Amino acid sequence: MAIKLRKDYQLPVKEAIAEAWERVRAVLAVMATGAGKTVVFASIIHDHKGASAAVVHRKEIVVQISCSLAMLGVSHRVVAPPATVRLARRQHLKKFGKSFVDPDALCGVASVQTLTSKSAGKNAALQSWIKQVSLCVFDEGHHYVTSGLWARAVDCMVNAKLLQVTACSERADGKGLGEDADGFAQELIEGPQVKWLIEKGYLSPFKYYAPTTDLDLEGVAVTASGDFNAKAFRARVVESHLVGDVVKQYNQFAKGKRAIVFATDVATSNEMANRFNEVGGRAIALDGNTEDGVRDRANDDFAAGKMQQLVNVDLFDEGYDVPAAECAILARPTQSLNKFLQMCGRVLRVVYAEGYDLSTAEGRRAAIANGPKPYAVIIDPVRNWERHGMPDWPRQWTLEGKEKGSRATTDTIPQRVCDCCSQPYEAFFKACPYCGAVPEPAGRSVPEQVDGDLAELDVEAMAKLFEKMRKADCSDEEHQRGQFARNLPPIARSQDLKRHQAAKHRREVLRNLVKWWVGAQEGRDLGEIHRRFFLRFGVDIATAFMLDAKDTDALADKIAARFMLDTAPGMR
Repeated sequence: MAIKLRKDYQLPVKEAIAEAWERVRAVLAVMATGAGKTVVFASIIHDHKGASAAVVHRKEIVVQISCSLAMLGVSHRVVAPPATVRLARRQHLKKFGKSFVDPDALCGVASVQTLTSKSAGKNAALQSWIKQVSLCVFDEGHHYVTSGLWARAVDCMVNAKLLQVTACSERADGKGLGEDADGFAQELIEGPQVKWLIEKGYLSPFKYYAPTTDLDLEGVAVTASGDFNAKAFRARVVESHLVGDVVKQYNQFAKGKRAIVFATDVATSNEMANRFNEVGGRAIALDGNTEDGVRDRANDDFAAGKMQQLVNVDLFDEGYDVPAAECAILARPTQSLNKFLQMCGRVLRVVYAEGYDLSTAEGRRAAIANGPKPYAVIIDPVRNWERHGMPDWPRQWTLEGKEKGSRATTDTIPQRVCDCCSQPYEAFFKACPYCGAVPEPAGRSVPEQVDGDLAELDVEAMAKLFEKMRKADCSDEEHQRGQFARNLPPIARSQDLKRHQAAKHRREVLRNLVKWWVGAQEGRDLGEIHRRFFLRFGVDIATAFMLDAKDTDALADKIAARFMLDTAPGMR
């Protein structure tokens, strides 16, 4: 059975990967959570002539990918603990009426832990198959750097072309995934971004709430991987009202919706589940030590609507696929952009109503709006939005490494949270775009706090600035007359004129870029556009045209980069 890929983005990604393989061995593909990366690489494996492998790092994902291959009619071996193999078989029988698990198949799904174990190294039949593998896909490809478990998995596949797939190429520890950094990938393929997928009706629209709690994260220790230390965070949870706040916020913003709650540690997870149940919820706490049968029943009950809250510790941020999940509560802070996007992505999968034309964006959006999940709800009481922005912000992916804590987005506009509706929004707005509430004016000590019209210049100062701009943009003839007025020696006039012409050219380039940028700000009034420019680039539009040569060029480069990022197809 052939798999049908979406022609507007899934098929182009698949074709781009194939083209990249003609140039290099190792490719990294970045596709947003919910965009169908499993479908794409399952299609690649399905079409491959020869032995192939999909390598994953968790039991749940082993079973998920095994079912994806089974749906395509692909027989495959499952290289994993016996319990996982049995679970995969049970899922096949449940969904397809027969098992597609074949221990002698050329295609395989492998747990990275089993693949790299000592016992695997002694298994002659397994090693023989590994040497035959000519295509290997590494799911959650951001894990694969040149050290530890992940590196050993890559080293196994000596004869294979490689594909790493992930929703985010950025790691919290700052390591890069390219071969010139800390990884293996030689080329990067990017799928469409979240905003584009929402606009096209492939992901659900969402409402994002950032209500406050008394949780203080200042000074919380960070691990070697770059993320918050769970034990240190737990101590702050005990001191705060976070657990109670989470339950209260759920009832305020998402009551009755099926919610996935992300907790940092087992104790907090259990407390939250108990608190939900005390106030009439139907919650269960799950973690890596929860028995398989309990987890499977909980997942089935949640999908069927019998369970309301799944409170988990590091189980559902990667590879969990339940489109019916309507709400994500981010009760764990994270320095990892990848974890943040994964957590948000759990609830962005769509549920279409029947009777609509799903071949068009308009039809898909209508099917979402009239379906059981017209929008997703994301509740973020621990201020992850301050670290990472919104889930649908445009982002530039790279194979290069980054400093710990740096953002994938560049020149991000400061946000504020509405005191009335608790929704974050970009600070250039005069009023909350969701409820219309006008924030209290703030001080002007830093750009994030600038309010009003951002006007630090009085009328007289502005007049002087515009006169300076007029003189700077004068004709060559007028400039030459000014040379005489300044008593400039003849020997210096030629170079002075060249500098004038070069400066004019720079300002003209900058002026055109500003015009393009302003033209892209559809639906905003002039005041908001000026505020947005200031908050984005750190200078008001008028002053921008009087910068020196170095700063003018730097600003032009920033505007051009931002314009390309904001308006490129699939990234808006």
